[in-house]
Amino acid sequence: MSSKVAEWKVNEVSNLSTKIDNSEAVGIVDIGGIPARQLQEMRSNLRGKADLRVSRNTLIEISLDTAEKENIKELKEYLEGQTSLVFSDINPFKLYNMLEESKTTAPASAGDIAQKDIVVEEGPTSLEPGPVLSDLQQAGLPAGIDGGDVVIQNTTTIVEKGEEINAKVADVLSKLDIEPMEVGLKLRAVVEEGTIFEPETLAIDIDKYREDITTAQSRALALAMGIQHPTEETIKPLIHKAYTEALAVGIEAEIFEPEVLKKLVAKANIDASTISSKIGEDFLPDED
Repeated sequence: MSSKVAEWKVNEVSNLSTKIDNSEAVGIVDIGGIPARQLQEMRSNLRGKADLRVSRNTLIEISLDTAEKENIKELKEYLEGQTSLVFSDINPFKLYNMLEESKTTAPASAGDIAQKDIVVEEGPTSLEPGPVLSDLQQAGLPAGIDGGDVVIQNTTTIVEKGEEINAKVADVLSKLDIEPMEVGLKLRAVVEEGTIFEPETLAIDIDKYREDITTAQSRALALAMGIQHPTEETIKPLIHKAYTEALAVGIEAEIFEPEVLKKLVAKANIDASTISSKIGEDFLPDED
């Protein structure tokens, strides 16, 4: 007896396959550990630039199999854990940087590893006096009461980078509205025009890359000019350089060509003015 596949699953696979074939770039994104609120914020921030579609891995795998985009099936090897598809019409490098920039803060949970030193600054809190004072102290914070307010008496590093965050500390950080964790969409791989790009390839400094391209272009232009190699970029400067050098030779040799003659006349006028200024009043005839 065969079991009938749920209609919603068939529709989901069909929609995903169509979306895959109609997008310039399609990627697999790791969404593990991202709280629902933060994930929703990220999806909202990406709207109009990229579309994040969360689905079951089995359905994503089938949609990759049924899609016709070149090499899209290769993305199946990146399907593991909590996964989402991302669709976009921007190039993979911009997509990677955009996902990196979408990272946001999130509350800590028991068992999380601190990504950096977690520091609680001294000063008043918004907490009401009561049992919470004991909670703060048990978590390692020097807390007390001042003027009816719960205050942190000294700036304290409550967890150092690389240490595990225990349940008491996680609870206290939540009460203090401190979100010490950074979460984000981790792009595992993306396909564009049949080429698969992994994060290692995409993680480049765009500004540095542009600077390197500009430097290389300048050096190539200088080399082409040096060996007098005519190209679309060098032909005008080379002609100007040749003209300037030819004009200089003509002036030096006093060749009476129209362009040279103008320069020679101008040079003669300058020389005459220079000589006249050097003669000065000492050489003028005396007046009786």
